[in-house]
Amino acid sequence: MDADLPHQERIPTTVTLLTGNELLGTFFSHFLGEHAQLEVSLARLESSTQEPADLFLVDAGNSRTEQLSSLLDQLDGQTPVALVNIIPEQAEQLVDSHPVIRGVFYSHATREHLLNGIRVLLEGGDWMPRVLMERLLSQWRRMRQQAGSKPALTLREREILSLASKGLSNAEIAERLCLSPHTIKSHIHNLLRKIGASNRTEAASLLRSRLDWREPSCTA
Repeated sequence: MDADLPHQERIPTTVTLLTGNELLGTFFSHFLGEHAQLEVSLARLESSTQEPADLFLVDAGNSRTEQLSSLLDQLDGQTPVALVNIIPEQAEQLVDSHPVIRGVFYSHATREHLLNGIRVLLEGGDWMPRVLMERLLSQWRRMRQQAGSKPALTLREREILSLASKGLSNAEIAERLCLSPHTIKSHIHNLLRKIGASNRTEAASLLRSRLDWREPSCTA
């Protein structure tokens, strides 16, 4: 009787796989059920509501980044999420904007890698590819170093960065501010160097919470 008690009190761990690939869903159900003793439920990617789970696995195969971002916004925001079958470029974009993502498995991940990662995630840890983790750590360190102090950008550099963050090209910024494209290119080079960013998007992300953006205008 006593030997059966732990088995009776055990609460099953549920993993929900969101996918549009029926074959992948079947594989995960058998693989995780057999090797990790997990209950696996399947749901379609476009489903607007999900049953409670201990971990969401989101199949990114053949899905656009915008579709995946919209799906992640619909989840409860508390349950950890892992992206599977995803390419590095998509993973970087989504991890930056969705902190709920705790794990990433590229399309070439092995079964052993997948199994070990899911176990770590269910224990409350994170599972990221090394290159992605190093990039996130580098970004975190840079933001900590810059916390509490504003980079010494000139007003003109702030104006240019504000417009660049909205997607305007050098030529469009030059026309808006009545400057030459060469001057805009020089300003952008200087501000990226000051901030320590590798591109416009990263610079805007680092400064968005600490700069007073001004809407530039061309005066006669």
